[in-house]
Amino acid sequence: MNLFQNTLAVTALLSCLTLSACHQKNNSTKQQSKSQEKTQPTPTKALNCFSDTKDILSKIDQKSSIQQLTAANTALKKCVPELNHAQIYQLLDHSHLMYQRFLTTTSGDEAMQGLNAYGYAKDYPKNAQNLGQGDAATIKKTLPQRDQYLMDQVGKRYIQFLDIGEGYFELKQHPQYAVDMFTAYLPKDEAVFIQRMAKDNANILYSDSAIAISGQALAERALFWENYIKQYPKSKYRKDAELLFNEYKYLIFIGSENSPAFSFYNHRFTIQPDTQQALDWLETQPDTQLVLTGQFYREALAELAPKLNDEQDAYNFVKQYMSLESRNDQRDCHHHVLCEDISY
Repeated sequence: MNLFQNTLAVTALLSCLTLSACHQKNNSTKQQSKSQEKTQPTPTKALNCFSDTKDILSKIDQKSSIQQLTAANTALKKCVPELNHAQIYQLLDHSHLMYQRFLTTTSGDEAMQGLNAYGYAKDYPKNAQNLGQGDAATIKKTLPQRDQYLMDQVGKRYIQFLDIGEGYFELKQHPQYAVDMFTAYLPKDEAVFIQRMAKDNANILYSDSAIAISGQALAERALFWENYIKQYPKSKYRKDAELLFNEYKYLIFIGSENSPAFSFYNHRFTIQPDTQQALDWLETQPDTQLVLTGQFYREALAELAPKLNDEQDAYNFVKQYMSLESRNDQRDCHHHVLCEDISY
């Protein structure tokens, strides 16, 4: 075979291999395209899923059974991966309302009767007996049938019976629900926000104008929100994160009505133990503006203050000197996984 014939043979072989590779690539692309078509929901499918699930959730009310609630949650969990961003938030809201309807009671009142009396006797049996209220089992039998039924469901299907202080209890959807149902399908900054809110709001922050968590817990929360703002500066929840950061910082350095951060007498500050705990914990953390503020606060309050006459002067001085913002009473961030405007 001469050189010309060899060249033709090699060219033909390369062409054949190229065509074969292209053919395989085209087949692979077609298969991948078909696979994507199977895994990616169509707009029509998502719309039907959304409307059907919304309808299922709306039918759950104060007469529904725990089995019906479970079925609604199952439908929701199956549907969420098919939804767009706006639809996810709509169903998050509808699921919250569903639980409110399901958990409607008739025996909770302000007279330490009904569900409040039951909760108090269950959690504080000795105190309840001293008050002559009887035991939890006896009180439960006096409740309406529906309320007895709901008490049997506490701890199941994200149903929480929360002690909110002063002898009152709240029957509610546990905030972990939103984490388990929705956060896997949300942008990272939104998922992190909801996860932290669920963790912190599983229990109360305030009770009878007192702070219900430790000083270290306050410091941990404040530092978390400071870092969140830095990490996600463009988050849709940035303003709420700033609100939470300012509130926790205020609680560390000023306190609340029944949990003051310090006392002031004879021109001297005395830092309270919980505040001291928060400051000690912050000193173990890498430097941030909050950590440095804690160090500055400790040094400032160690000084004699001859120009301040009473505690009110002292609190006004600390607020101004530390540039602390008072709590925003128009927005509540301590009952749900999302902050809500308060209407009076």
